[in-house]
Amino acid sequence: MTIALSGPLRAQEPAIDTVHLKGVEIETQKIHKKELTPFPLQSLSSLQIASVAGNSVADAIRTFSGVTLRDYGGAGGLKTVMVRSLGSQHTGIFIDGAPVSDIAGGQPDLGKYATENLEEIDLNVGGGGNEPMPARARAAASIINLRSVSPDFGRYKTRGNAGMKVGSFGLYSPFLRLDRKTGQTSWLGLELNTLFSKGDYPYHINNGPAGSETRKRSNADISSLAANISYRTKPGDSSEVRIISRFYTSERGLPGAIIFYNPYSAQRLANNDYSLNAQYSVLKNGFSLLSNAGWTYAWLQYLDPDYLGGASRIKNRYIQNELYLSQAATVSLGKSISGSLAADFILNTFSSNQYTSSNPMRSSMLVSAIMAHQGKVTGAEAGMLLSLISDGESGAAKAGLTRKWSPYLSFSVKMLNEPSLRFRMMYKHSFRMPTFNEMYYALVGNPFLSPESVRQLNAGLMAAGSPLKAVSLRLSADAFFNRVDDKIIAIPTQNLFVWSMRNIGKVRTKGIDLQAEARVTAAQHLQASVNINYTFQEAADVSDKNSNFYGNQIPYVPYETFSVMTQLSFRDFALDYNLLFNGFRYVSSENTRQNMLPSWWVSDAGFSWNPQYSRMKYSIKAGITNLFDEQYVVIKSFPMPGRGFLITGSVKF
Repeated sequence: MTIALSGPLRAQEPAIDTVHLKGVEIETQKIHKKELTPFPLQSLSSLQIASVAGNSVADAIRTFSGVTLRDYGGAGGLKTVMVRSLGSQHTGIFIDGAPVSDIAGGQPDLGKYATENLEEIDLNVGGGGNEPMPARARAAASIINLRSVSPDFGRYKTRGNAGMKVGSFGLYSPFLRLDRKTGQTSWLGLELNTLFSKGDYPYHINNGPAGSETRKRSNADISSLAANISYRTKPGDSSEVRIISRFYTSERGLPGAIIFYNPYSAQRLANNDYSLNAQYSVLKNGFSLLSNAGWTYAWLQYLDPDYLGGASRIKNRYIQNELYLSQAATVSLGKSISGSLAADFILNTFSSNQYTSSNPMRSSMLVSAIMAHQGKVTGAEAGMLLSLISDGESGAAKAGLTRKWSPYLSFSVKMLNEPSLRFRMMYKHSFRMPTFNEMYYALVGNPFLSPESVRQLNAGLMAAGSPLKAVSLRLSADAFFNRVDDKIIAIPTQNLFVWSMRNIGKVRTKGIDLQAEARVTAAQHLQASVNINYTFQEAADVSDKNSNFYGNQIPYVPYETFSVMTQLSFRDFALDYNLLFNGFRYVSSENTRQNMLPSWWVSDAGFSWNPQYSRMKYSIKAGITNLFDEQYVVIKSFPMPGRGFLITGSVKF
């Protein structure tokens, strides 16, 4: 029996009862890497960097907790950092993963690096992380990583940023950046930063019974040029090649210490630095590779026309070269386990018109291995660094060999989900050899310096959450303990170039870092943020219990530092206010009232307007530094500038 059914076929007809569902908007906050790391990590975004009053990375980095900026005043004054009372040589500086060596000055001068084209500044205490990084970074007690802005070409082939800074005390600083596409995945970049300043700021001195007076700083001028040329290309979907050439030249006066009210100084310093770095990186299927090769040349000349020694004047020249090769790789060994290996080779040479025989040279081999675990609840890292360093002289048959093993261990555990609460702990051993500058510079060097050895211990809590829909909070508290053997102390004597180098047997540092960060979005175009950092540290000389200096605070380490960064933005306008506090400190191991430098408070304020028309984005910012004209010193007898003004205008295209 056959049954036939007939009727209209509707399978191909459009549906007339379509249901329109309302879109669902899912909001979530991106977890910042600061909340996950088992080691202390601080960072500034591009917006926060723009809110800082000043000219360089030094002005931005001083807002971090645990950081003490050693500033000798003015735009041309040397600016170095001590992180948790460790010397500036313990802090490695990296730009986009490539190391930056300041082999001429010996101390990384953060005043050399402009902030106009930076996307982020990170301070990593401990040098941890499971991403591939040079063994040189693993060797450092802390790392400052500067991340450059990558151009967003869109439908254009050329992008750029040009502007000018004009400020008090004869300061003007033109800057330019141009990026040009040379292919589908490649581009060429040019960056120029110039700085000119008279540095003749007024300062106030108290002559006691003779009264007080105001004078102007002399011989504090600077002229400098930083030029970078870079080329980037992506030969594959997962690989990138970067080649960058950097050139820096400057000529500056070295203002002398104000001793017995004598402001006269005639010493000059000139330097020419050149570096070439090639970098190759790969990220594919759980495997990461980072290769670096670089060469750095540094020429420095110190001139003292009024030297009172055997010669009528001093004209010392120093030339240093560094050859650098690095290979680092990270491979995933499972769902939450990874391993990292890195090997670096560094060759340093030194020559000077002060030496007529063979010149010092140093070869270093650094090898690091790290195992890392990162899960939803726990994270851990464990590793070891081997340092093989050979010091000798060119042409010599034998060289002294230094071998050091440096362990590293960190751990974190998530204690709460919402709000997020984590506990972290870190231990690291590191050491550094004295630099050629510390050992061989005439009037400065001490060839009998011993290497420094550092042990760092950190334990802390991190919390993050949103108590209200429009409010996000991040809090952290870290207690730290450092033990330094044979600490190298550099004490300025005559001027910014002439120092006194010596070892202190043992230094013990105990302290606490507190950080608070809040973001508020009050309306669609109204936002506010505040960052608060506080550090207390006691860095005591514990070399000899029978010494009169036992337990005393070491020179130039304040007991307390405090900073506040605030920003209020509405549409194209922004208002910034920054506050810095530096507690009292001593200029020698003899902690007497006569050797004490008083504490100081400094405020900076700024207002900016950032309109955009088509592809053009304009920026005009007016700022006041040292708003309340505080008279203070960071280094004894080197007065800092009072109230100043800075106006910046730029256009991005």
